[in-house]
Amino acid sequence: MKYINFYKQMRLLLIYDLPVIEEIDKKIYSKFHRDIIRHGFYMLQYSVYSKVIQNDTSMRQYMMKLDKIVPQKGKIILLKITEKQYQDIIYLRGDKNKFDSLVGGKEFVIFGGDYPDSFESEL
Repeated sequence: MKYINFYKQMRLLLIYDLPVIEEIDKKIYSKFHRDIIRHGFYMLQYSVYSKVIQNDTSMRQYMMKLDKIVPQKGKIILLKITEKQYQDIIYLRGDKNKFDSLVGGKEFVIFGGDYPDSFESEL
């Protein structure tokens, strides 16, 4: 069996708070939201998005991409954590996000979200 080092695999957590008072702010918010999804981030909860990355080199690449789309107003935080730290998330309320499931101890992540629970057991 192949050993998986969850301390080497990483996640980027993107946390943001953008103004949506004026019409132009709403357009900027919508564009930023579309752009982060286009770059492979997925929603954990409102204004908190995550992306799986392989190493620090890919993190630097995404930081350069994000730097090009970051709006002038608001707050945007990027946090890098290991897969092990991510797995230790404690849910105080609500269910675990089905959009992001590590399957069967393999280095394989399913992105899809609306799969029935029986799908996971088939893998």
